[in-house]
Amino acid sequence: MSAAPVELSLNGVYYPPWLLAALLGLVLAIALAELANRTGLSRFVWHPPLFFAALVVACTVLVGTIVVPSFFG
Repeated sequence: MSAAPVELSLNGVYYPPWLLAALLGLVLAIALAELANRTGLSRFVWHPPLFFAALVVACTVLVGTIVVPSFFG
């Protein structure tokens, strides 16, 4: 089992590895929300801001568990 890094260094500034997952999750959620708007699926959503917040959290967890560990080994 490979251990995830404790921090990421970018020009001497240290960031938590979940920051990368959160940014990628936000980008993925924006893309999925835009796709839902273009296809008309967003009309089935009762509260769009709440749905978007839940989508960001779900995409962040998905990216954090699947993609981010593969970046580090």
